[in-house]
Amino acid sequence: MIELPSHVAQALSAELQERKRRNMTWQAVQEEVLTRIHNGNWPEGELIPTEAELATEFGCARATVNRALQTLAQSGVLERRRKVGTRVAQHPRVQMVRFLLRREIEASGKIYGYRLLDWQECSPPADVAQSMLLRTDDSLMRVQARFTADAAPYCCEERWINYYATPGLTREALTQMSPCEWLLGHVPINRGSMAIGATQASPGFTAEALDVTAGDPVLLVERIDWLNNMPVSLTRRYFPQHHRFAATI
Repeated sequence: MIELPSHVAQALSAELQERKRRNMTWQAVQEEVLTRIHNGNWPEGELIPTEAELATEFGCARATVNRALQTLAQSGVLERRRKVGTRVAQHPRVQMVRFLLRREIEASGKIYGYRLLDWQECSPPADVAQSMLLRTDDSLMRVQARFTADAAPYCCEERWINYYATPGLTREALTQMSPCEWLLGHVPINRGSMAIGATQASPGFTAEALDVTAGDPVLLVERIDWLNNMPVSLTRRYFPQHHRFAATI
């Protein structure tokens, strides 16, 4: 084994540290924090290491760690108190945060855009009612929205929302933020299920929102969120066929 001169070894080590520092974005720090909470390394209510300690561990600037922790605190995953520290919230909604399209789009370095397209009260189709354990004569809110990345179509969403699980939700609120962001701040969702498949863009909503031709293949991500045994919402998100879906487990 060839042993490098000490000054060469130190220079290489410094270069590696600097490279790691440049690559450790606030989104990467955020993902590592979420993973540790999800895996149980940091249990509910436990104080996590300080910003300075995490910056040293991750080899990044303290400001990078601060932005990641502040974002998670705003999402209800962490609780921050001056002179006390940062601790994991009770019932942190880790998976809800990971399902935010804003987070996904901004993590790619693009500008997030959201627009509410339609809101109406109506009865759900049979397949939606069955999945949410409701009757077809129940009344739900059907919300349709469009998401963009750097002003280009990224995803469109149709969401069926249970009135009883979402008191206070208004059309005006959803003109300002997506349903997922509203739910994250107002409903303590504690379980959910997700399915992924391929389908075709339907004439009207899906084709127009994604700027594709009706019948084109699209990726469908369906999710149902629950509060204990109460169905909160069923979401169907449609992505263009070139979209790559990634998840951390």
